[in-house]
Amino acid sequence: MNKSFDIVVIGAGLSSLMFLSRYIIKNKDQSILLIEKKIKKNINQTFCIWQGPDLIDIKKIYNLKARHAWNKIRVSYADEIVDKDISPYSYECFDGKETLKNLLNQCKGKITFKQGLDVKKIKNNKDLIEIITNKDSIYTKYVIDSRNKISKKQYKSAPSIRQAFIGNEIIAENEKFNSDVLTLMEFSNNKKDIEFTYTLPFSNKNALVETTLFTKNPSFTHIQKLHNQLLTKYKKFRSIKKEWGVLPMILSKDFIDNNNIPIGLSAGMARPSTGYSMMRIAQWVKSIENNKIESSNIKQFEFKPNKLLEWFDSIFLTVCYLWPHKAPIVFMRLFRNADIKSIIRFMSDVPTFRDIISIILSMPKIIMIHGLIKKYVK
Repeated sequence: MNKSFDIVVIGAGLSSLMFLSRYIIKNKDQSILLIEKKIKKNINQTFCIWQGPDLIDIKKIYNLKARHAWNKIRVSYADEIVDKDISPYSYECFDGKETLKNLLNQCKGKITFKQGLDVKKIKNNKDLIEIITNKDSIYTKYVIDSRNKISKKQYKSAPSIRQAFIGNEIIAENEKFNSDVLTLMEFSNNKKDIEFTYTLPFSNKNALVETTLFTKNPSFTHIQKLHNQLLTKYKKFRSIKKEWGVLPMILSKDFIDNNNIPIGLSAGMARPSTGYSMMRIAQWVKSIENNKIESSNIKQFEFKPNKLLEWFDSIFLTVCYLWPHKAPIVFMRLFRNADIKSIIRFMSDVPTFRDIISIILSMPKIIMIHGLIKKYVK
């Protein structure tokens, strides 16, 4: 293997492959190496996004096929149920394994891909960056690093929390689901954490059912117990897939340093208030895909979240951190009172001024003001 490249991309996950599949179209003269720690990745993810007017068309631009789409969503808490028709928008899910495979296939023949390389250290030498792996040293001008390097220390400061989930795709013996309606959040009474069920119904018998917690201290043992209890209501069923994970709900991020470009979770590409990342990645790629990585313009490749949305997220996360038992009330007020199209554009990082006003007016004022005060008064 050639040990010197113009660009080395670390990690063959969603952010890396979405970037590469577009970057290589107009930058064929640069030699690119993609390295992945695992020889065989166990992909158990489902990627979900909102699609519709004013949003990036993920399927068209990235040549991807959604597994399923919904035009109706539901949120509920206690005895209240809010159903919304979101047309002309849709909520769409993509199979993780098929999505990453498709994106990687688009890059074949245009990049070098090596698996089983675990990065031990990165040394910034005078002329080239040295990437020391478990097998070789690789030299490059630029590094794009998608590894999650968020430390435990970063979670210790308020209002940083985590979104932890366990889900099973099940096939029930009897019809248990309404395949037309996606359950975005079905909240449970939980004073310590924000707990809800997330259900993606693919048919009247087949659905992905997840138990999700917004929590300071995620415990998969605890979440598994909650999830097992949830599954009992479906009685006889067969589980065909299981997925689990932890997403950061955190406002800190890494920055470009010594020709090392962070992407993915460490760069803040997962929205702090929701955990959604696919649309944020697509927006970042769109902003830089026509540029060529060079020392003179490398700062252009840094992910820059919308500062106003980050400010709103910081207040929301403060409320979630201090008063998790009140968060379901905030969500229910939002979905009951705000225009659903405004909510979708807000969660997709492209709100208009009217959308923001709609969001603000829909929120419970007292608790959000308390969150604002607590954010600035320590």
